[in-house]
Amino acid sequence: MSKANSAKGSLRERIESILAGKKLTLHQVSQFSESLYGHSSEYFIPHNFYYELGRGAFTPSIFQLVALSRISGYRLADWLKVFGFDLEDIARFQVLLPAKRTVLIDSSLADATKVVPWFRDKRQQGEVPRVAPLAQLVEIHEHKPIGSVSGGLVYAKIGGEDALAFPDLLPGSIVGFDTKPSFDSSSLSTEAGSRLFLVEHSKGLFCCRLRKTSASRIVPVSEKLPFGQIELEVSRQAKILGTANFEIRPLVDLRQPEVPADLARRWTPGPLPHTRGLGQLLRSGRERLKISLQAASSMSRRVADALGDVRYFISPSSLSDYEAGDAPPRHLHKAVSLCVIYGLKFATLLEGMGVSSVGLGKEPMPEEFQERASPLPAEEMRTDFGAKGEGFLGQLLGTVPEVPFFLRNSLADLSGIREPSLEDFFWIGGEANPLHPVLKNGIIAMVNRRKKRPIHYRLRPLWEQPIYVLLLRGGSYLCACCTLEDNNLVLHPYPQHTHGAVQLRDQQDAEVVGQIVVVMRRLL
Repeated sequence: MSKANSAKGSLRERIESILAGKKLTLHQVSQFSESLYGHSSEYFIPHNFYYELGRGAFTPSIFQLVALSRISGYRLADWLKVFGFDLEDIARFQVLLPAKRTVLIDSSLADATKVVPWFRDKRQQGEVPRVAPLAQLVEIHEHKPIGSVSGGLVYAKIGGEDALAFPDLLPGSIVGFDTKPSFDSSSLSTEAGSRLFLVEHSKGLFCCRLRKTSASRIVPVSEKLPFGQIELEVSRQAKILGTANFEIRPLVDLRQPEVPADLARRWTPGPLPHTRGLGQLLRSGRERLKISLQAASSMSRRVADALGDVRYFISPSSLSDYEAGDAPPRHLHKAVSLCVIYGLKFATLLEGMGVSSVGLGKEPMPEEFQERASPLPAEEMRTDFGAKGEGFLGQLLGTVPEVPFFLRNSLADLSGIREPSLEDFFWIGGEANPLHPVLKNGIIAMVNRRKKRPIHYRLRPLWEQPIYVLLLRGGSYLCACCTLEDNNLVLHPYPQHTHGAVQLRDQQDAEVVGQIVVVMRRLL
C-alpha cells in the first residue's frame, strides 16, 4: 500500500473511532445531516464519504465539517485539525505578512485547551534585578492549558501607511487593546491625551490619540506625521474599539512609515460599513487594506509556500470571482488564505458564508484524536496561579493582563532567532530610567545573543538605532545603544536622558550579551 493510501486509510480509521466514541456510525451521521439540512444541502454528508476521502485530493467542505461538529458535539476547530487544518495559522500569517494598513489579528483562534510549559520562581525571596535573563529568575515547572493564562484582549498590527501614533508605535508593532469597559468618548479632552485608542472608521482602522470637538465628535491625532485632520462622528462614522494596553515591537527589519495621498489630504468620512454577503465582505476588506488583487494573490502564494500546499494559493481571477459573488470557496485551504489576506476573523468569514455558529459542538475532542501533548495529570491542569503579588512571577503577571500565546509560533520570524529558548528572554521591567525611550515601561526583551558587535548609525533617527544588553563587571545588566571604539564600549543615551555618554572598557568593565530584537512594553 502506498503512503498516500495508508495516510487516507488511517484518516478513515481515525474518523470511525471519533464517531464510535459518540456511538455513531457514518450511516447515522449521514441520516442526521439529511434530516437537519436536507439531502441537496451543502451540509449533507453522503454515505460514500469514506470512499471520497480515499480518492486522494478530496477534503470535506466547511459546511460538512459544521454538520460533523453539530452532530458529534465536538468543536469545529477540532474537526478541522483532524483534516490537517490548524486555525492558529491564520493569526500566525496575519502577524508575519506585511500590511499597508492596520489589521486585526484573530488571536481568539489559540486553542484554550492546548497545554504549554509553565514556570515557577527560582528565587524564593530577595530583590528582583532591574534587568536580568529570565532563566535566572524562573524555571519550567509544569504545564498549563492556554485558557488558564490568557484573556480576551483585541490585537492589531500597525500598518505602514496609517501609523498615526509614530514613533510611539511603528509599522509592524503588535498592540493589545483592552475592550472592557467600553470607552465613553465624552470623557475625552479637547486636547489629545497620552492614551492610544483603536478606532474603526470607513477607511479601516487607526491606532492613535484622540481629541474631541463635541460630545459626539472626535479627531484622530498624529503628532509627528502629516496626516489629514478628520472629524468623525462617534457611532455613525467611528467606533472606539479599545484602549491600548501593551505593545510588542519587533526591532528587526524596521520599516519607515509612509503617509499616502488619500490620508494626507482631507477626506470625507463615510458611515461605518455594514457588509452583507461574502463578496461584499471581501471586496470592502481589500479596499480598506489598500491591496490589489495581484498583491493579495501573492500573499496567498506565501502562505502556500510556507505550509507546503499549493491549495492555499488563490489566483487574482479567483479572488475577483469571490468578490463579485457570494459563492464560498470549495476548499478549506482557500478559506484560511482569505482570512489571512483580508484580515478577517475566521468567525466573520463563516458568517459571511452564511454559516451559523448556533448548535455547533462545544466539547473538546479527546486527546488521542488531537495533535496536542499527552494528557496531563489532573493536578497539573489546575488553573490556580496564586496571588499575583507573590515573587517575581507574580510581579511579571501583574504587569500585563494576559500572555499573548497566539504569538508563540511567530517568535522565530519576528525575532530572527531560529529556535528561541528561555535564555533569549530578558526581564527589563525594573529599569525605571532606561537609556532608550522604547524601553520605557518595558517588560520583556528578546535578545539575539549572536549579535555581539554593537553598531550605532550616525544618520539614522533614534527609533532605528539598535539596542544592546550589556553584562557589567559586577554581574548586573544594562540596556543601551552603544558602539565599540578603541576597545571601549561607548554608550549613547537618547537626547532627553539626564546622563551623558558613558565609556566602559570592553571585556573588562562590560561585555555585549546581544542585540535586543523584540520588546514588550506597557502603554497605559
